[in-house]
Amino acid sequence: MLNRRLLRTKAVQALYARQLTADANRLLALDQIEEAFAPDLNSMEFQDKKKLGGMKRLANMTLDEFIKNGKPNEDEELPDRVLRVARTAYEAYNRQTNADGEKLVRRVLNETETIYVDFIRILSMLIELSHQAKIDRERRYEDPEAPFPKDSGLDTNRVIKVLQEDKPLEEEIIRSGINWTNEMNLIRKIYREGLRKDETYEAYCKSASHTPEEDQEIIQHILRQIILKHEVSLEYLEQRDLYWADHSELIRSLAIKTLRTADLANTFQLAPLTKDWEEDRAFVEELCKIVVKESDQYDIYLEDQLKNWELERIALVDLIILKTALAELIHFPGIPVKVTINEFIEIAKRYSTPKSGKFVNGVLDVLSVKLAKEGVIRKSGRGLIDNK
Repeated sequence: MLNRRLLRTKAVQALYARQLTADANRLLALDQIEEAFAPDLNSMEFQDKKKLGGMKRLANMTLDEFIKNGKPNEDEELPDRVLRVARTAYEAYNRQTNADGEKLVRRVLNETETIYVDFIRILSMLIELSHQAKIDRERRYEDPEAPFPKDSGLDTNRVIKVLQEDKPLEEEIIRSGINWTNEMNLIRKIYREGLRKDETYEAYCKSASHTPEEDQEIIQHILRQIILKHEVSLEYLEQRDLYWADHSELIRSLAIKTLRTADLANTFQLAPLTKDWEEDRAFVEELCKIVVKESDQYDIYLEDQLKNWELERIALVDLIILKTALAELIHFPGIPVKVTINEFIEIAKRYSTPKSGKFVNGVLDVLSVKLAKEGVIRKSGRGLIDNK
């Protein structure tokens, strides 16, 4: 079932991508300023290139003040034209960055929902492989140099029959848009190069009858060793999902749990992706929204903690992980401090540099104690657990 670590990871991914788009949007804003102060070659009036260049540099600095503080430096009196151009460029930058940020959050949430589609796809793949097994067993002529036992096969398996006859699964396959018509070559290749060459499956096919335990055991074996490990099927799944490395463990867990219920039709049940998708969605959206809103304040906390560091020297992923952790520590009172710290340490270990786990751990350990003493972090309910 969907866990909070994956949701936290999705928030970090969305915020990281947002920062990259913000940097790109800043470059576009600088281009807009440069165009505004470019000499007008069609004008009959004298174009003072030195003056225009100075105004451009001033407008660039003003843009960065807008981006950092939301307003220009009030201690400096700016020419109206410089202020107007810088403000227009900033408004375009801000509008586009906010739109991009919302789009990126939606994208990572959509990616999360596709985990369930891939889970259904794998169950559907098992059914298609059983059809190939049936065709193989019904074939009159067999290669004498590579005979294959036909006493039974995947098509005679009890678990497969439950999958084939289950209406909710059939509806999910249709709803998910899963159709193998144009990908039968892939199914045949997985069957031919994966299933038929597997010694465990070959041994299974030598017996005409099987116990329910044996049927369950071979299905679990095919799932784990063929579909999720064989190079043909694995390459296909990885190409379909750019985040397969993140999603595969959850998909595997959903499939294992579901197949274990498929010994009988009346016990079969599709494992849910989550207990409450709307709650999970709201968690990611709120986490991202808080980080964007409170980013400047978090810079202050971090600058105070990292007095010997410049924030620019910190890896961008680490900086985003720290800010996302701060958002959770401060604004989610029901989540224990240690849970938050441990979760973001693991995210840092996986997605950043080899030393990032220790770095994030050290910063958050000290900062969480400091902010708790100042009353910035206040826990309640379950959030009070394991805070020692």
